[in-house]
Amino acid sequence: MVLLIIRMIKLFKYSRYMITILFLILFFQGCYYDNVEELYPGANNCDITNTSFQAVIKPIIDTNCAVSGCHVSGTGRKDLTTYQGIKDVVDDGRLEQHVIIQKDMPPSQPLSICNREALKAWIADGASSN
Repeated sequence: MVLLIIRMIKLFKYSRYMITILFLILFFQGCYYDNVEELYPGANNCDITNTSFQAVIKPIIDTNCAVSGCHVSGTGRKDLTTYQGIKDVVDDGRLEQHVIIQKDMPPSQPLSICNREALKAWIADGASSN
């Protein structure tokens, strides 16, 4: 009987460690995050055949860059509310460098792959105001 109790105590002791280890494994496994766009870059179904400034590029800039407190007049930063302001940062390479290559703009999170591809195609086509 004493041997049975000693065995159960040892078993309980090891079970507690096993439960703790199992919990930690499950906890850290639950923190795993995949960005589907980065995992499967060829799977993006971006339509970049029509990258007109007014229809595609301006809405991307307006919703991600030319927002209150960022790239609008009166902030001390480059004003991206006009075509000329956007064209200036395209011509000096800052738009491509920060948005497409480094992906550090906008600071909240990088643009989606489709938005970056649209900007890249628009720049490659000459960044016209069409």
